[in-house]
Amino acid sequence: MPRIALMLGITGMAIALTLSAQAANPKPDDDLASLQGNWKPLQCEYQGVPQMPAEVMKQVTVVFDKSEYHLYFVDKDKGGQPKVLKLAVANIGLDPTTSPKTMTFEFAEGPFKGQKRHGIYEIAGNQLKICYGPVDKAKPTGFKADANSGFFLETWARQVK
Repeated sequence: MPRIALMLGITGMAIALTLSAQAANPKPDDDLASLQGNWKPLQCEYQGVPQMPAEVMKQVTVVFDKSEYHLYFVDKDKGGQPKVLKLAVANIGLDPTTSPKTMTFEFAEGPFKGQKRHGIYEIAGNQLKICYGPVDKAKPTGFKADANSGFFLETWARQVK
């Protein structure tokens, strides 16, 4: 009987360790699933310089659809009606096993078609923070985009319907 209790205890500890390891090392699909939907920019900098005023940021939306990143801008046509422009589409890849977590973008449509970017990301509740730059430079190691770094630093808020 003591051997059975000991084996059950060891089995229980092994299961607990496996579950905690799985929670500590989420699969890319888990983070990808949490990105799905519409996001609005809260901050967008390039090399430490803001890229658009708050009024313009209200016109920008990113939609994560499976492993695709769609960037939209809502403008107005000559009659004052909203006109949605798709600025870019990129395929994204995530690696949540690194610290910080890393991501890659490969642009499939738009002016950056064929170009690649890589960087880091952090998902905290309904906010996404990313810092990225061209693949010919080292990936950023922190969430900062210093002058002459070639890095973008962006913070996005999930749009809840």
